[in-house]
Amino acid sequence: MTTTTDPRLAIMSALDTPPYDDVAGVYATPLDEAAQLLAAYREAVVAEVVEALTAKGAELSALAEEEMRPSLEERAQTWYEAADVAEKLKKAKPEPSDG
Repeated sequence: MTTTTDPRLAIMSALDTPPYDDVAGVYATPLDEAAQLLAAYREAVVAEVVEALTAKGAELSALAEEEMRPSLEERAQTWYEAADVAEKLKKAKPEPSDG
C-alpha cells in the first residue's frame, strides 16, 4: 500500500510524540521504527534528486534539439547519467552504523 504521507513529516511526528512506556522504561521511538522512518526519508530525498536531474537533462535535450547543438545534447546526457547513478543509490540499502 502506497501512502502519500511526506516522510519528513512522519519522522518529525514520531519524534515529537514518542511512545512513552513508564513500565518498560521506553521514552523514545523504537530503533527499528526510527530506522524505517529514516530509510523512507532517504528514499524520498533521493527520488527528488533523480527527478531534478532528469528534468534538467530533458530541458537541455529539448534545447539541443531546438537549437541543433550537439554539445547541449552531450551535457543533457551527463545529467541523465547522474540521474541513473542517483537512482542506483535509491535502490541501495544504507549500511547500518554501529555508533
